Amino acid sequence: MPSLLLVDDHPVVHVALEAALMKSSRPYRLQAAQDDVQALALLAETAFSLVILDIGLPQVDGLQLLKKIRRRYPQQKILIYTAQEADVYARMAHAAGADGFVNKGSSLAELVQAIEQVLDGETSFPAAALAEEAPTADGGLLTPKELEVLGLLSQGLSNLQIADRLHISNKTVSTHKKNIQRKTGAGNLLELVAVFKELAP
Repeated sequence: MPSLLLVDDHPVVHVALEAALMKSSRPYRLQAAQDDVQALALLAETAFSLVILDIGLPQVDGLQLLKKIRRRYPQQKILIYTAQEADVYARMAHAAGADGFVNKGSSLAELVQAIEQVLDGETSFPAAALAEEAPTADGGLLTPKELEVLGLLSQGLSNLQIADRLHISNKTVSTHKKNIQRKTGAGNLLELVAVFKELAP
């Protein structure tokens, strides 16, 4: 049974999420922490399948807590659930290492869907928000993460090795690889290496 840790200082969010999860086809175990101290204490004691993290916490910026959790527990899946605007904060969360972002203006059904996607090894971000990321070395054809994956592929690393290096799932690496091949037209590893050499500064 997947275990979820909700880090949010509003008890009503815990109650609402618990009710929404009960309607899901999957069973979940949900615990809550109201601040960073409680969250880190629980993480030290329990292995959670997913951390659902608010940005607007009382004593600490949620993105700073995200980075701290990521440093201590590199494989931890983290989903940001916040009232902050997606057009800015989704990109910041993505850059800080989050696996997904859901605005509190979304429905609880959308939140549960994002939870399921992240648990399945995928990412869940508003497409429009990430589409506005800064252009990359290839003029914006590939995302920064895709360029990073491409660089590691060109070094001969396997999908599993890349997943471990970037703290993402093997399935996510495969998705990035397929997107790179689709965007560049590369059909095999040798062609991917050639693409990287063209793009590398």
